[in-house]
Amino acid sequence: MGKRNSDPELADAIERIELRLQALEAAAEPGGPPGPRLSSDPWWLLDRLARNTGAAFTRGEVGGSVAYGGRVRAPGAGELVWQLEHAVPDLIDADLEAASAVLGALGHPLRLEILRRLLLGASTLGELQEIPSTGTSGQVHHHLRELRATGLVASQRRNHYAIPADRVVPVLIIVAAALGRELADPGRAQEPTSR
Repeated sequence: MGKRNSDPELADAIERIELRLQALEAAAEPGGPPGPRLSSDPWWLLDRLARNTGAAFTRGEVGGSVAYGGRVRAPGAGELVWQLEHAVPDLIDADLEAASAVLGALGHPLRLEILRRLLLGASTLGELQEIPSTGTSGQVHHHLRELRATGLVASQRRNHYAIPADRVVPVLIIVAAALGRELADPGRAQEPTSR
């Protein structure tokens, strides 16, 4: 591709442009999956995060970044490609009350089942009431109200619900994180290390 500048910010910008170009090219290929093509290197994400240094990623003794994303195809979500990265100092300084509200909304098995059903294509109150042990329609409304209050579920019209596109991958990531290594492919997981 030509000689790269040794400036880390420029190299990072070029890499982001290359990833976006790959995503556009993949989307344009007939029959190809949407979104970017991933590296065959199983540690590509950690290699990418290791380059995140400097003032944007360090504050005092705290530094680094956390990235997450996913590619999802499901009846209740369509096809989504989504990713986000946060500097660790920003996460440390973030409003934990907002995070607590979302985690609290996810802290009930029936709410997680509602999200699963919405992802799998259910959309009406009647379909959600078919979940075993949901109780009365008032109880289902209570759980939907909790999920809606945190933006995890949106009402499309009266008694029709969906998970907003920008919440699908984060919800799945929270569930995956809660399950830990239980679902991890041993070839794609790395043990935590410290220096």
